[in-house]
Amino acid sequence: MSAPHTAWHLTTAPDTSSPGCDLVRQWLREHNWAVNPSFMVQLQQPEHAVRPLIILAHSGDSVIGGLFAETQLSWLRISIMSVHPAHRSKGISAALLAEAERLALERGCKHAYVDTMDYQAPQFYLAHGFEQAGHIPDWDSHGHSKMYFTKQLPLPPSARKDCDTSHAHTAIH
Repeated sequence: MSAPHTAWHLTTAPDTSSPGCDLVRQWLREHNWAVNPSFMVQLQQPEHAVRPLIILAHSGDSVIGGLFAETQLSWLRISIMSVHPAHRSKGISAALLAEAERLALERGCKHAYVDTMDYQAPQFYLAHGFEQAGHIPDWDSHGHSKMYFTKQLPLPPSARKDCDTSHAHTAIH
Protein backbone atom coordinates (compact mmCIF):
# COMPACT_ATOMS: atom_id res chain seq x y z
CA MET A 1 0.00 0.00 0.00
CA SER A 2 1.45 3.38 -0.93
CA ALA A 3 1.29 6.54 1.11
CA PRO A 4 -1.43 9.01 0.13
CA HIS A 5 -0.25 11.70 -2.28
CA THR A 6 0.12 15.11 -0.64
CA ALA A 7 1.00 18.47 -2.05
CA TRP A 8 3.14 19.32 0.94
CA HIS A 9 6.09 17.88 2.88
CA LEU A 10 8.00 18.50 6.13
CA THR A 11 11.61 19.58 6.64
CA THR A 12 13.72 20.53 9.65
CA ALA A 13 15.72 23.70 10.10
CA PRO A 14 18.84 24.32 12.21
CA ASP A 15 17.44 27.43 13.93
CA THR A 16 14.74 30.11 13.71
CA SER A 17 16.81 32.32 11.40
CA SER A 18 16.43 29.74 8.62
CA PRO A 19 14.52 30.61 5.44
CA GLY A 20 10.78 30.39 5.97
CA CYS A 21 10.88 31.10 9.70
CA ASP A 22 10.07 34.79 9.26
CA LEU A 23 6.89 33.75 7.44
CA VAL A 24 5.81 31.57 10.37
CA ARG A 25 6.31 34.51 12.77
CA GLN A 26 4.45 36.80 10.38
CA TRP A 27 1.46 34.45 10.18
CA LEU A 28 1.27 34.30 13.98
CA ARG A 29 1.48 38.10 14.27
CA GLU A 30 -1.27 38.51 11.64
CA HIS A 31 -3.47 36.02 13.49
CA ASN A 32 -2.87 37.76 16.84
CA TRP A 33 -3.68 41.16 15.31
CA ALA A 34 -6.90 39.76 13.82
CA VAL A 35 -8.20 38.15 17.01
CA ASN A 36 -6.82 40.47 19.72
CA PRO A 37 -6.03 43.88 18.20
CA SER A 38 -6.35 45.87 21.44
CA PHE A 39 -3.71 43.72 23.14
CA MET A 40 -1.41 43.92 20.12
CA VAL A 41 -1.70 47.72 20.03
CA GLN A 42 -0.86 47.84 23.73
CA LEU A 43 2.08 45.47 23.27
CA GLN A 44 3.57 47.75 20.58
CA GLN A 45 3.75 50.77 22.89
CA PRO A 46 7.33 51.55 24.07
CA GLU A 47 6.19 51.70 27.69
CA HIS A 48 5.12 48.05 27.44
CA ALA A 49 8.41 46.69 26.12
CA VAL A 50 10.17 43.98 28.11
CA ARG A 51 12.38 45.63 30.75
CA PRO A 52 15.19 43.71 32.44
CA LEU A 53 15.28 43.71 36.22
CA ILE A 54 18.60 42.53 37.64
CA ILE A 55 19.46 42.67 41.33
CA LEU A 56 22.78 41.62 42.83
CA ALA A 57 23.62 41.02 46.48
CA HIS A 58 27.13 42.03 47.57
CA SER A 59 29.34 41.36 50.53
CA GLY A 60 32.15 43.86 50.30
CA ASP A 61 33.33 43.77 46.70
CA SER A 62 32.05 40.26 46.03
CA VAL A 63 28.75 39.29 44.46
CA ILE A 64 27.11 36.69 46.70
CA GLY A 65 23.70 36.37 45.05
CA GLY A 66 21.49 37.61 42.31
CA LEU A 67 18.08 37.64 40.71
CA PHE A 68 17.51 38.02 36.97
CA ALA A 69 14.01 38.95 35.88
CA GLU A 70 12.05 41.06 33.47
CA THR A 71 8.85 43.04 33.63
CA GLN A 72 6.28 43.51 30.91
CA LEU A 73 2.74 44.81 31.16
CA SER A 74 1.53 43.75 34.61
CA TRP A 75 3.93 40.80 35.07
CA LEU A 76 7.25 40.21 36.81
CA ARG A 77 8.93 37.10 35.36
CA ILE A 78 11.78 35.72 37.45
CA SER A 79 14.26 33.74 35.35
CA ILE A 80 17.14 33.01 37.72
CA MET A 81 17.79 33.46 41.42
CA SER A 82 20.79 32.00 43.16
CA VAL A 83 22.97 32.68 46.20
CA HIS A 84 26.55 31.53 46.74
CA PRO A 85 26.48 28.32 48.85
CA ALA A 86 28.39 29.92 51.74
CA HIS A 87 25.74 32.65 52.04
CA ARG A 88 22.55 30.59 51.78
CA SER A 89 19.91 30.50 54.53
CA LYS A 90 20.78 34.03 55.63
CA GLY A 91 17.79 35.85 54.15
CA ILE A 92 19.50 36.94 50.93
CA SER A 93 17.03 35.16 48.63
CA ALA A 94 14.11 36.64 50.54
CA ALA A 95 15.66 40.12 50.26
CA LEU A 96 16.30 39.67 46.52
CA LEU A 97 12.70 38.56 45.98
CA ALA A 98 11.27 41.39 48.09
CA GLU A 99 13.32 43.96 46.18
CA ALA A 100 12.26 42.49 42.82
CA GLU A 101 8.62 42.67 43.88
CA ARG A 102 9.05 46.24 45.13
CA LEU A 103 10.63 47.36 41.86
CA ALA A 104 8.01 45.46 39.85
CA LEU A 105 5.24 47.27 41.74
CA GLU A 106 6.92 50.59 40.91
CA ARG A 107 6.79 49.52 37.26
CA GLY A 108 3.06 48.82 37.52
CA CYS A 109 3.20 45.04 37.85
CA LYS A 110 0.38 43.20 39.59
CA HIS A 111 1.58 39.60 39.26
CA ALA A 112 4.76 37.54 39.46
CA TYR A 113 5.68 34.30 37.71
CA VAL A 114 8.53 31.84 38.21
CA ASP A 115 9.30 28.27 37.27
CA THR A 116 11.64 26.00 39.20
CA MET A 117 12.56 22.35 39.44
CA ASP A 118 11.27 20.25 42.32
CA TYR A 119 14.85 19.93 43.67
CA GLN A 120 15.48 23.68 43.54
CA ALA A 121 13.20 26.05 45.42
CA PRO A 122 9.49 25.23 45.34
CA GLN A 123 9.12 25.51 49.12
CA PHE A 124 10.84 28.90 49.10
CA TYR A 125 8.31 30.32 46.65
CA LEU A 126 5.36 28.78 48.51
CA ALA A 127 6.66 30.32 51.75
CA HIS A 128 6.75 33.72 50.03
CA GLY A 129 3.15 33.78 48.87
CA PHE A 130 3.39 32.06 45.49
CA GLU A 131 0.83 29.45 44.49
CA GLN A 132 1.56 26.51 42.26
CA ALA A 133 -0.07 27.04 38.88
CA GLY A 134 1.12 23.85 37.22
CA HIS A 135 3.84 21.29 36.80
CA ILE A 136 5.34 19.00 34.22
CA PRO A 137 6.33 15.62 35.64
CA ASP A 138 9.64 14.11 34.52
CA TRP A 139 10.54 17.34 32.76
CA ASP A 140 14.24 16.49 32.71
CA SER A 141 13.66 12.83 31.76
CA HIS A 142 15.27 11.87 35.09
CA GLY A 143 12.15 11.94 37.24
CA HIS A 144 12.20 15.60 38.27
CA SER A 145 9.22 17.90 37.82
CA LYS A 146 9.25 21.47 36.58
CA MET A 147 6.90 23.55 38.70
CA TYR A 148 5.22 26.85 37.81
CA PHE A 149 4.26 29.44 40.41
CA THR A 150 2.35 32.71 40.29
CA LYS A 151 1.71 35.39 42.85
CA GLN A 152 -0.64 38.33 43.09
CA LEU A 153 1.64 41.17 44.16
CA PRO A 154 0.41 43.16 47.14
CA LEU A 155 -0.87 46.64 46.49
CA PRO A 156 1.62 49.29 47.58
CA PRO A 157 0.61 51.04 50.85
CA SER A 158 -0.48 54.22 49.01
CA ALA A 159 -2.78 52.25 46.68
CA ARG A 160 -4.11 50.22 49.60
CA LYS A 161 -4.98 53.43 51.43
CA ASP A 162 -6.69 54.82 48.31
CA CYS A 163 -8.69 51.60 47.92
CA ASP A 164 -9.65 51.50 51.59
CA THR A 165 -10.68 55.17 51.55
CA SER A 166 -12.83 54.81 48.45
CA HIS A 167 -14.40 51.63 49.84
CA ALA A 168 -15.18 53.30 53.17
CA HIS A 169 -16.60 56.32 51.33
CA THR A 170 -18.87 54.07 49.29
CA ALA A 171 -20.07 52.25 52.39
CA ILE A 172 -21.18 55.53 54.01
CA HIS A 173 -23.55 56.35 51.17
